[in-house]
Amino acid sequence: MSFCEMFGKHFQIYRKDMSGHARHYLGGLLGRAGRKNLQGIEEDVAQSDYQGMQHFLSDSPWDHAAVMRQVAQEADRELGGREDSALYVDETSFVKKGKASVGVQRQYCGRLGKLENCQVGVFLAQGRGERVAAVDFRLFLPEAWAQDAKRCARAKVPEADRRHRTKTELALEMIKAARERGSRHAWIGGDEVYGNNAAFTAALEDIGEVFLMDVAANHRVWTSEPRAPQPAEGARGRGRPFIRPDAPGGAVAVEALAREHFESKARGMTVRATAKGPLRVRVWAARVWQHDGQRPRGRWLVVREEADGSRKYSLGNPPADTTWERLAFIQAQRFWIERSFQDAKSELGLADYELRGWTGWHHHLARENDIRRRLKPLRRKSKSILTK
Repeated sequence: MSFCEMFGKHFQIYRKDMSGHARHYLGGLLGRAGRKNLQGIEEDVAQSDYQGMQHFLSDSPWDHAAVMRQVAQEADRELGGREDSALYVDETSFVKKGKASVGVQRQYCGRLGKLENCQVGVFLAQGRGERVAAVDFRLFLPEAWAQDAKRCARAKVPEADRRHRTKTELALEMIKAARERGSRHAWIGGDEVYGNNAAFTAALEDIGEVFLMDVAANHRVWTSEPRAPQPAEGARGRGRPFIRPDAPGGAVAVEALAREHFESKARGMTVRATAKGPLRVRVWAARVWQHDGQRPRGRWLVVREEADGSRKYSLGNPPADTTWERLAFIQAQRFWIERSFQDAKSELGLADYELRGWTGWHHHLARENDIRRRLKPLRRKSKSILTK
């Protein structure tokens, strides 16, 4: 694993070289152990040391953020600067027992599709086609944790990070950091958690980002520019008139719009590759309006019908002259970050860690994402890669 040398400077701690533990841990994640926790890695990797790796992950003061900055720079060098280069914001959950693991609580677990005791991480990934690399991440710290100083202290959460921030706040923070380091991407994609938040997408637009994000079927938009009602003559009041989404002639659910127009206007097209060949779908797109609480904004609504008849809805701000084929292509690309999480959990031990503290969680994710940057696209080739 000669690529370990690229990151060796990050593991020179107080004149002590920790890179050997880094190499052993990476070797274990790439190895043949069924469960890639520290015990499994020690059994699988010759000369590895359980206690040494435990200290390396849980307590050693190497900077995970510095590692990720280098990962991001190299990912951008390989994947950025093309018209199909994108950033994807997404979250993934890690099922955990008990109450001690940092950030754990009963919350929605996307992996299981239900409420479960878990941790949630918000990730930013850079991608181009099926090649995807995580370039930043944040642990979602629930309000109950942020308000419990003793619990945070036990998990060694730094005082500066003992505050609750929403997933969209974490996402915006990572996107701004990506812009500051010069990320070369053409658009940003995200799921309903982010697409449904009009304030978040407005903030992206205001800093100059192009985005296309999924929204829920009941998400409401306008088919013409919404305007606040004019006050009656002689009426007195203060503040800006508020446009009610449910006002007569107002906003309509995207699902209802699709029911009205999809069958007569949808087109068939190819949106991405699959293991079984090109993915052909039917797509309808239309110009609509969204209101973020401050002002109306023009949007593209993109509706895709899946093979089972279900429909995916997305809203975004690509230029008004963007073709339907381009919109459909952009909408389909977020699949690859979801596939990346699946591969990392099934092949590279992303969810196999047994680390309870703040430092351990961030150290594990930093080393995991370093591997993923080097080995994507993993997909079905993983077993041959891992045994070489």
